[in-house]
Amino acid sequence: MDVYWLEQSVDDVPLEDWWLSGNERTRLTGLRFPKRRADWRLGRWTAKCALAAYLEPAGECAPLAEWELRPGPLGAPEAFFHQRPMALAISLSHSHGRALCAVAPPGAEIGCDLEAVEPRSAAFLADYFTVEERLLADRAPPANRDRLVTLLWSAKESALKALGCGLRLDTRSVHGVPTGFGAAPAGQWRALSVATGATTYGGWWREARHIVRTVVAEPPPLRLLALRADPALAAAPDGAAHLWGSHPAAACCDARGEA
Repeated sequence: MDVYWLEQSVDDVPLEDWWLSGNERTRLTGLRFPKRRADWRLGRWTAKCALAAYLEPAGECAPLAEWELRPGPLGAPEAFFHQRPMALAISLSHSHGRALCAVAPPGAEIGCDLEAVEPRSAAFLADYFTVEERLLADRAPPANRDRLVTLLWSAKESALKALGCGLRLDTRSVHGVPTGFGAAPAGQWRALSVATGATTYGGWWREARHIVRTVVAEPPPLRLLALRADPALAAAPDGAAHLWGSHPAAACCDARGEA
């Protein structure tokens, strides 16, 4: 199974709302705070670009207003096209003006997360981390501790999203195991696994510009493929433009997370 990803920034989002569906415009008007509105628009824009690139990789895509993301019964996003649920799995995350979307075939359990590297206290670790994770953080060189703790936290978030429950489940019920920490250049995807009960999610992580990204899935993904959106999409007045995706010209990683 292959997993696909796309990342966008707040600067990529059009100023107008022509790309939102009628339901989404209604939802947007109900968001009071400017930051919440900006984050919500960024997440929807990133998801729609990812969906169009994943499903229509070599041609003119349908108007983006016809794509829609809705919260499922447990709050996880579900994709719709022309009011009909789409046969795929999707996960979405945003932080500090950037958003990450991951897409996989139907039946997969998938989760992604994006977190800024920042200090987290010993009390935070005691409340949310397993004993093994706290020991791993304690052994990390001081210069790398914040980065490692952020990575472990992001891995937990991704796994909990894949489980479909988010932070409603005790974060100590999942245990992240990154590989290649400190051994590869910044920005390169590296392997990651997160164990929870009888299930172990496989995936990848990377850090660039002081932001950590994690993507996990079950069944364990074979490759992580990058989706690419044409910048002209944001300027299309009717919401239609060409999106060139992963078939066949996407950058990819193999099961070891190597480019």
